[in-house]
Amino acid sequence: MINNNFKVANSKAIKELKNGCGYAVFSIERMDIFKKLRKNLFQALGVKKNMLDKVEDYRKYLSNLSNAEINKLMIRLLSYNEISEMFVKSCPTLIKNLCGKKLFIQRRAHTTVKLPGKQQLKTLPHYEMMSGISPFSYVIWAPLHDLDNDDGGIYYLDKKRSLKIMKEEHKEGIVNGPKILNMKINEKPASMQFGQAIIFNPFIMHGNNNFNSDLARLAINIRFQSYNKPLLQKNTEYLKYFELH
Repeated sequence: MINNNFKVANSKAIKELKNGCGYAVFSIERMDIFKKLRKNLFQALGVKKNMLDKVEDYRKYLSNLSNAEINKLMIRLLSYNEISEMFVKSCPTLIKNLCGKKLFIQRRAHTTVKLPGKQQLKTLPHYEMMSGISPFSYVIWAPLHDLDNDDGGIYYLDKKRSLKIMKEEHKEGIVNGPKILNMKINEKPASMQFGQAIIFNPFIMHGNNNFNSDLARLAINIRFQSYNKPLLQKNTEYLKYFELH
């Protein structure tokens, strides 16, 4: 059974999602599953057995690779098909309280490796609705290691500010146009520990800036919604049915 601490945390997260800023940091409930997910993911990337628990050393190794070499590593993850299910299973109570047991989940959760340095690409500000995801969906983003302010975390604009920007664009008949893409956002990313995640709704503007560090940043993210809610442009080619127990 879930303990009282998780009940309180889940309640606060849901309140922020629905009636507050539109996003919330929370602690992952099933760390046993999440740790296994990270281990399996590293194995799929070709990390040797004696390096599986040396996360900082692996991040250092990744930081010295080129973008082309990173892309080759990402191709290896095509053989790892369990990441979406394991990610959802690691946060069962929060997800069930939001969407119930019957879900549509992203077929393949995204794994991202961000390299440090001003020469690297940053993730421009954007929101999930621009990609055709359902307005009933949620996104969970989690780092695979401790994350400090200089480690390239994600920044978020609260719901009020995000909707204001979207409405201004809507008047011009565009989506994620120059106004958003050219925005200079100086928001500091949240400091997070391994075992914490951020959940947000598809209207929240977010992105990440270039960051200074000796280490690469690894994270995973997934999109999901209730099976009983309508889909938008992203349909069953992108999502699959999954039931939490």
